[in-house]
Amino acid sequence: MKKLFLAALVSILALSLNAQNVNDVWLLIQNNNIAGAQKKIEECMQIPAYQNDATAWLYRGNVYLRIYDRDNERVKKNPDYVTRFPDAIFTAYESFYKAMEIAPKMEPISGLVTSKDGQVTCGSEMYTIGTNAFEKNDYPKAKKYLTAAAKALSSDESMKTYASYAYYFLYRIGLAENDAEGQKSALDNAISINTNYDVIYRIAYNMYNDAKDTVKCGEILKAAKKNVEKDKRGNIYALELGYLVATGDSVQLEKCFKNVMKYTADTIVMSDCANYLVDAKGFDKAAQLLDSALVKNPNSFAINSMVAYNYYMQAAEMGVLSNHAMKLTELSMTDRLALVDKYKAEQDKMMEKAYEWALKSYGINKTDRTNNSILKQTGLQLKKELPAELQ
Repeated sequence: MKKLFLAALVSILALSLNAQNVNDVWLLIQNNNIAGAQKKIEECMQIPAYQNDATAWLYRGNVYLRIYDRDNERVKKNPDYVTRFPDAIFTAYESFYKAMEIAPKMEPISGLVTSKDGQVTCGSEMYTIGTNAFEKNDYPKAKKYLTAAAKALSSDESMKTYASYAYYFLYRIGLAENDAEGQKSALDNAISINTNYDVIYRIAYNMYNDAKDTVKCGEILKAAKKNVEKDKRGNIYALELGYLVATGDSVQLEKCFKNVMKYTADTIVMSDCANYLVDAKGFDKAAQLLDSALVKNPNSFAINSMVAYNYYMQAAEMGVLSNHAMKLTELSMTDRLALVDKYKAEQDKMMEKAYEWALKSYGINKTDRTNNSILKQTGLQLKKELPAELQ
């Protein structure tokens, strides 16, 4: 009796599959009967046997991709047209993805978009939909489409840049919603696909640097130098310079400094690099970097004020050395005083230079508090004339 029941069940399933033959969908697609194809594929997908059938999912992806294209054309002709399938492109993407998941090496079927090409096509459309939603501050919709777009586009090497842009927008959504985990996830996902978009690495580095995660910072820099095109690594080398200063890796610092000199052109970034060097007491290298930047941007406030800061910090260092000299008991008092005089003369020289450059910078920007403080302190110590606003 049990065997008869099983035989009957198999027979019923076979009849059901025959009645809802998924291959009929292909013929309907070729005849451009999209409505019939949509009805047929959804009937087929109700049958459990088709849930794990890559061909069925491929047909479904092609059906909904055609619905999406058809409805777009209708909207162009009639802006008031309202589609019955507002999520057609998303449904198509999910179907192509499922087909690819079940059979990654499926042979192409004549007259149909392959699962891989379908994902990329859907990804491009979803990227546009997602960015448009982002511009309108419709973050739930933007997240839905950009997340799917990033996943779809990252499957194709030639589209990874756009996948990276999608992750960048997802990061910005996290920023707008004050969602720290969302920001982190977007950046980590972008890096995991070996993005070549340098902005991702810069933001990620600063995020982990603020969290004092030196190990992660090192990993990000390594990935950036591997994936970002060489002529776009200037800002990456600038971050690496700060990292090497912080970690005390003097061996790699020299090599990185040369890369900064060669590839970094942005004045703000150059100023930041000089700041790293000054704080590490690399005054000569900072001066070399700033001299190079001044040739290209002689009126940049960022560069001019950093020159003043470099001289000011050198003057401060001379003061430290002068105080230390008096504690060198192995020297005679005469030698100690001579050393103090030497450091004092050098300090005065640096203060003079700091004043000159701070005054020049003040002429470019009168509102910067740091530069104004340096100008005022050096001016008072050297008994120099100060702008009326600082007296």
